[in-house]
Formats: sequence, C-alpha cells, structure tokens
Amino acid sequence: MSDLFVIDAVCNLFTPEIRDSRPDWTRDFHSQKMKVAGDALDGVSIDQHVDLMLDAGIDAALLIAPKMGRRGLEDSWELDPSAVIDAVDAYPERFRGMAGINPYDGVAGVRELRTLVEEYGFVGAHLYPHWFEMPPDHPRYYPFYAKCAELGVPVQMQVGRCQRYSRSRPMPDVGWPGAVDRLACHIPELTIVGIHVGWPWTAEMISVADKHENVYIGTDAYAPKYLDPELVHFISTWGSHKVLFGTDWPVIPFDRAVSETRDLGIPDEALGRLFAGNTMSVYGWTPDAGSTPAQGGAR
Repeated sequence: MSDLFVIDAVCNLFTPEIRDSRPDWTRDFHSQKMKVAGDALDGVSIDQHVDLMLDAGIDAALLIAPKMGRRGLEDSWELDPSAVIDAVDAYPERFRGMAGINPYDGVAGVRELRTLVEEYGFVGAHLYPHWFEMPPDHPRYYPFYAKCAELGVPVQMQVGRCQRYSRSRPMPDVGWPGAVDRLACHIPELTIVGIHVGWPWTAEMISVADKHENVYIGTDAYAPKYLDPELVHFISTWGSHKVLFGTDWPVIPFDRAVSETRDLGIPDEALGRLFAGNTMSVYGWTPDAGSTPAQGGAR
C-alpha cells in the first residue's frame, strides 16, 4: 500500500492571515469542539501546508474557497478566491481550486463561478447549505447548479447535520440526503459530491449515491476510525467507485486521516479508488506531483 497516490478532495487553506480573518468562533470551535491542536490552530504557510500533506502521504488536494453565510450577518465569513488562486499558482502540481457558492450573490455569483472555472482552472464548486439555512434542493441554488452542469464541473455540498459553531447563531440541519436525491432527479447532468459523510443519515446517503450515477460521497470532517461500518463496507465492496477521500483539514489532521483510513481494512483496489482514483475520475484531474507518490503515510 506504500505506493498509493492520495488526493484530499476537501481541504481548507489556514494560513495565519486567513485564521485572523475568520470570526471569533473559529478558534474555540476548532480547539474545543473539533480538537484541532498543534501548529494548525495558529495557521501555517502554504509551504508548511504542503509539507504537512507530503509528510502524511497526501500528494495533492482540492482547496475550497468557502462562503459561509449571507454577508452582513453575525458570524458569517468567506474566503476570497484569490487566496486559493495564489496557492494553486505556487503549487500547480499539488492544488486545484473549488469555488464557493453564496445563493444571495445571484447572477453575479454565477458569473464569478464561470470566471473561476474558465480563467483560473477551478475544477468544481463548493456549498455549505446550512450556512444559508436552505436545503440543497432550494430554488435559489439552481442557477449555480445549472452553470456547473453547463461547465461540466461537479458541486460538492455538505450533507448530514451541521455543528453549532457559535452560541449566538445556531443553524438548523438542512443537508438531508433526500434533498440531494431530488436535486439529482432534477438535474441529472450535474455531478454531486455529498461531503461530510452524511451522518447521522449515512445509510440514506449511501442509498442516494447508489441510486444516481452522478452522486458521490466524501469521507471528510470525521475521523475515519469512527466511520459507520455500513459506509466502510460500501467503500470496500459494491460502492468502491462512489466515495472520495477527504479531510476538511484542519478539522481532521492529514496524518490521522491517512493512517486511520488505511487501518479500516479496505481492500487495496478499493483503497486506491478511495484515495485518488475516484477523485481523478469525478474532477477530471490527474495531478502531476512527481514520479512517485508521497511516502510520508507509507508503512
């Protein structure tokens, strides 16, 4: 297994500058709720980010430019896509960008999505439905979905419950797999990746991914050793082509994500699909990260 290529399909930038730009709830949420520790909590440079990936055995990553809530609301935040563009420019063999969706941006947001894909090489879109308190099949998202389908790029969206990020602004769970099912029926040309596993509706998310050729599951944001046995079985057998490895770093450390995924007992062929093959297929990207995979996660 030491020669497996690994791509992180859901990864955040977390430089000191980005950390400082985020709302006050971020540090307590990461340190107390998600147990993020070490240098990552204070932010790391792009070079350090790459070193952490490679040390863990991760060769490449999709970097998201998240949009987290309507502008002007307390605790909302978004990352300027230029930060992702700069990281991709610095390490084009390691990174590709994912454009965040804010449904309140309307046509201007759709234009931005097109520009990021066509002019800056972004390979997909990213959506946090709970931050807008609208389920994934809400009509306000559909212009973005239609543009993704037209451009031939996937959209990844959180499914399952949302955390309580701050005491002042609780948000309801809206990421039901059933909403993804309806969306996939409405726009079968759209490729959808349901990130954050789908817990506590994991079985329902598996059912939706199995039902639709255009729906996949991401394993990010949850420590792999706690993944539902039903999902591990799906990855190992009849759904080996439907699940993508991710971390949601810094939520899950790179080294922990790789080592615990290897410890799940997934057969080598299925593990290769999970770690990179499925992501390459879904996003149409084969990273040129050197002649051999990163060795930090090898045994």
